[in-house]
Amino acid sequence: MLIYRRLLQFKLGGMIQAVIDQQNIDCMGGFIATYADAIMAHINPSNLHKHDIAIIIKGDVTIWGKRVTKKDTNQNHDEWLEIARDTIKPQKSPILKEVCFFKIQKGNLYGTYIISEDFMRNEQFSDEQSYLDFITK
Repeated sequence: MLIYRRLLQFKLGGMIQAVIDQQNIDCMGGFIATYADAIMAHINPSNLHKHDIAIIIKGDVTIWGKRVTKKDTNQNHDEWLEIARDTIKPQKSPILKEVCFFKIQKGNLYGTYIISEDFMRNEQFSDEQSYLDFITK
């Protein structure tokens, strides 16, 4: 029953909540960031999802991330990595003005990402833009 519930959460887009619940993480927010590298999109777009990451913001306002695989119901195999705020920069797209892009400039999670609609909603984080503002300030 528990496995079925987790699979259902993943299919309904609640992957971030499933990861947080599965690992019993105490955090104030979190989201799935979709990999958005322009070069990779032209070379092999089917591999973009392999670089998606989960981002969580802990109560001490540190930012942590890890790779996630949407087909994998067990997200316990990768370690969380702390991401320094000074390595996260907002990105803009002249075409997709409403999309919230950010870039991690160094480390194991280096790359450009889009804040997906799969995020924890609460008083502090009501939409993608509120997350972008928080992680890039």
